[in-house]
Amino acid sequence: MNSDQRTASLLSGTAMFEKVRFRESQPVVMKGAHERMSTGITFLSGEWRESRFRVRLYRFMAESIPLISSVVWTWSRLAAAPGEFTFFRNNNQVENSQARAVLDELFGRINKTNFGRAGYEADILPPFFKSLFLDGAILGRMKIYKDLSGIDNFRFFDLSQITMKIFPNGDITAVVTNDDGETVHVGPELFHYALDADLANPYGRSILKAIPFVSFVEQQLVDDMRRSTHNAGYHRLHVRIKPPDRKEGEGDEAYVNRANSYFDSTVSMIKDIEPEDNPVTWDDVAIEYIGPRQQGGVKSNNWYLSHRAMIEEICSGTHLAPFLLGYSYNATTNWAQFKYDLVMRQVASVQNAAINFLNWLANIELSLKGFDLTAQWRFDNNFPALAGEITDVKSKEARRVIDLYNAGLIDREAAAAAAARLV
Repeated sequence: MNSDQRTASLLSGTAMFEKVRFRESQPVVMKGAHERMSTGITFLSGEWRESRFRVRLYRFMAESIPLISSVVWTWSRLAAAPGEFTFFRNNNQVENSQARAVLDELFGRINKTNFGRAGYEADILPPFFKSLFLDGAILGRMKIYKDLSGIDNFRFFDLSQITMKIFPNGDITAVVTNDDGETVHVGPELFHYALDADLANPYGRSILKAIPFVSFVEQQLVDDMRRSTHNAGYHRLHVRIKPPDRKEGEGDEAYVNRANSYFDSTVSMIKDIEPEDNPVTWDDVAIEYIGPRQQGGVKSNNWYLSHRAMIEEICSGTHLAPFLLGYSYNATTNWAQFKYDLVMRQVASVQNAAINFLNWLANIELSLKGFDLTAQWRFDNNFPALAGEITDVKSKEARRVIDLYNAGLIDREAAAAAAARLV
């Protein structure tokens, strides 16, 4: 298979490579485009149109609520682990500095197109995963030079401005709506990946979709705390003032005025008291705390428990363990390690989206440049702190391979292949 045929295979899977295919898929600007498109299109349900407003809501939540911001930040940085391209020719790993330089230049153009700055392959990963987790999907379009000498750039779309349509054969059509009208993007250059998609909803779900109501309750608790403690951190007080005794010969009006004056001066003292001051009153003034109490009259920490429950609900709804956001709750080291392993398994599954995206772009670029090899992106999810444990696991695996070989259960080639996977 020559480079042109391999490029066509990468783009469409089966279609042969033709220059006209790229010219036909250029974006077209028109008014009311989505109303006049081919009748062979299967229109999406209202789910995608409603998602426009959800995307705006989720972005507002991530920008305004610290806990939600921490969730998106943590997921994005966990998934955007370090990595690099490895090159293969006939299933054998090779090193090619020219191919690596070509890919560095490609992703430098892509980063400059989308983020206004140059960079390498890894620089695209944090915003890639942030959009994936926050918006629930990634959608963009690759642009190839007219002379088919390589990839010009790749432009990510803003999902809050997108209406998607799908042809019966699975091809994607994206309609971008802005002040200039509607731009229709079609063709094999479109890349779409949906997070948490299923047969009923193949268009993706944000990790925040399950938590808006709980986040509202949590923010209400925070606001209630702010309002109840904004003066100096005190809870509400109940001040009871005993009316003064009537003086001999004092009339009703004079007595009422004197009692009210005494009441007003006491209230003013309580309102103006500073945190370092102490109230000084006669024995006819009683100050009591009003608020939830436990048995024995001790002030309750019900607010803390309620807020903790809301935080745990949000963490659960975003598929994170509380300790990853700083809420350890006295978790033991072993239990924390176990939960971390569970999270990293989820991270590895989500990283497949980025691997497919990077491999797709890299292999098309290399094919157009005439390289007779393929590129494969590999993430490094190992941490130096876990190096000792990883080494112990690999040592046990190596000993197991040796035992199987010595017992005659596997041949030399199988043992060598198993050992190579551990290196």
